[in-house]
Amino acid sequence: MVIKLVSFPSWNRLSSKQRKLRISIVVEILNKKDADFVMFSEWVFNNIEDLSSVCQLVHNEKVTALFELKLSPGLVGNQLFLLQNGKVIDLKTHQVFSEHKDAMEENIERLLDELECHRQFMVGEKRFLVIQCGENNILKTQRGVKNRAEFRLQNSYPKKRFDKLMDCVDVILNPVHTKWGRFYDFTCRLYKFSEKNKFCLYCSQLEGNQLVNAIKSPEKNTAQRAMKSRRLLSPLFCSDVNNQDFLLQAYEI
Repeated sequence: MVIKLVSFPSWNRLSSKQRKLRISIVVEILNKKDADFVMFSEWVFNNIEDLSSVCQLVHNEKVTALFELKLSPGLVGNQLFLLQNGKVIDLKTHQVFSEHKDAMEENIERLLDELECHRQFMVGEKRFLVIQCGENNILKTQRGVKNRAEFRLQNSYPKKRFDKLMDCVDVILNPVHTKWGRFYDFTCRLYKFSEKNKFCLYCSQLEGNQLVNAIKSPEKNTAQRAMKSRRLLSPLFCSDVNNQDFLLQAYEI
């Protein structure tokens, strides 16, 4: 199975001309029949009409793609959509929390409800699970223990639900909005998600000179440091179509 990760600048920063170009680039990526699944960084589009336009122009029914749209202010607006079999599917879900301070038991149980009921889908024979951005705070880093993270509520019924869920999926997706400041903590969580022969994939929006850094100094790029685990995957390769910058990387799993 071939998976592509694609990082764009935020849709909100584009001019009208650039937005039309964004649609054409996304369509071009999806119409190439060299990938089974494509994950885009979050807020690639900001309305359902543009996503529907993409769907109408994509003729490759082999590909499955994941998008997040910010349809209203606040976290509740971060809704997930799947392009699969030529149709846009509303996963009927939204981001539950974004920071560790909000990862309380009540919210963690709400997130587990969503993960069990709305955040899973099949691509071929592999089961995918989506954890949005800061929802990875369902885990916490164990200070003093190298590359280690654990479920935030140890010795609890939610932990049993979480463990059961992790045993049922093959690929965990963590699309994020902006790159993380405390990247070590973030990486430890992604390592945890990739345990038991699972793959964990993430990608973020491009910000400021992040693209330049990725091209000129990839050995210093934080994303590459996360690649110490072969099962922890992030976009590192630069591609340029019609002069709009983005990062794209393909993996075979």
